[in-house]
Amino acid sequence: MKPNLTTKMIYGSLVIVPLGVLIVIIAQMVNVLDIIAKTIGVDSMFGAGLAVVLALILLFVVCYLIGSLVHTRIGLWSFSKFENNVLSQLPGYRIIRNIISGFTGEQVESYKPALIKTGSAGISVIGFVMEENDNETLTVFMPNVPAIAVGNLQIVARDRVVYLQSTPMEALNCLGEWGVGSNKLIGTIR
Repeated sequence: MKPNLTTKMIYGSLVIVPLGVLIVIIAQMVNVLDIIAKTIGVDSMFGAGLAVVLALILLFVVCYLIGSLVHTRIGLWSFSKFENNVLSQLPGYRIIRNIISGFTGEQVESYKPALIKTGSAGISVIGFVMEENDNETLTVFMPNVPAIAVGNLQIVARDRVVYLQSTPMEALNCLGEWGVGSNKLIGTIR
């Protein structure tokens, strides 16, 4: 099934919006640092380059401080409330959050990598178990390669799915590399 216009627009916005916000933040930081550079008399080409470097350093420091704050008791509580009431309402937020959690090494309950047996004899695909259903079925996402953000969502019988002993990031890396590393990923599963 080919993605329609709406699907392409949604996936495009999931990439462009955070990138655009980051660019606006960096541009505003550069403007502020440029004003400071002119005030102290360092408004040459070197000063402009220094402003960009300082803006990036400042952005990393702010991200680190916010990340540290979120890991305090009060920060965890307030971020949890903000996430539940605001962020979770944004389309695609949970997917992005779980992918980022994979980078940080956090254990993610959903998106478990699995080998899904398709209707054809002897053919399996690498996918992710999104949810275990109450009726002996699983909801699985089978990404397209190498565009892993797009794929098929299917409900399959539990006995057609074999969980892989790997992290979601390892599975995503294998799929993003067109299957390179699949031997390590699937191991000795038959």
